[in-house]
Amino acid sequence: MNEYHIGQTVVPYEVKWSQDRSTIGLSMDHSMELTIKAPYSATTEDIEQVLDDKKEWILKTLYGLSEQEDPPLDKEFLSGEKLLYNGRRNRLRVAEGEYPEPDLQFDSGQFILSVPDDSDVSTRRKRQAVVDWYYRTAERELPSRADDYIAKLGLGEIDIDVRELPSRWGEYRSGGIVLNWRLILAPRKIQDYVVAHELAHSKHGDHSDSFWNTVGTLVPDYRERREWLRLHGSTLSV
Repeated sequence: MNEYHIGQTVVPYEVKWSQDRSTIGLSMDHSMELTIKAPYSATTEDIEQVLDDKKEWILKTLYGLSEQEDPPLDKEFLSGEKLLYNGRRNRLRVAEGEYPEPDLQFDSGQFILSVPDDSDVSTRRKRQAVVDWYYRTAERELPSRADDYIAKLGLGEIDIDVRELPSRWGEYRSGGIVLNWRLILAPRKIQDYVVAHELAHSKHGDHSDSFWNTVGTLVPDYRERREWLRLHGSTLSV
């Protein structure tokens, strides 16, 4: 993944080359990652020039919203719906068969929800299978987001727990941090911000200037990530 820097803001981007294009095009989704579609004839300098020309558009697209998005509509967990994972929306396919209980798996960019075919499976049971998968995945993946920050802060052993936190994305407790499992729905940049925020409390108990300076040493564009979470946090739901 490449990165484009606008001041302290870091924008990840991916270049997709195509023989059918004659110009360079930009697009961005809620993952905060930029996709650049370019012809094979384009050079790195051409792409960098387009990024510079579109700098204002990139910033406006990232942070131009003035209010929180509405939460998504309730899902029925049917084939064709999309589920968030690390900030990307992935298509869901429901497969009926001789399964004892609903079970969710993720494979090759697609969610597969296996459900029993001999009964009318309720939306509640399907949702629980989805939540269980998110929870297990969050327990497995989120703690690793802290490794670099723990080293940079010179901390010793830190306990990292993943739980249901009704009104917070993270919490610092003496000797460890607790992360909301729903962060697994968010872009990794946002996961990193929350982790860095909570670890910074190991050095500073309150949100003082010193605290935010510490966060800034770990995540230089923390203001933009914090704003993204404020604007989009309600969409991180199942």
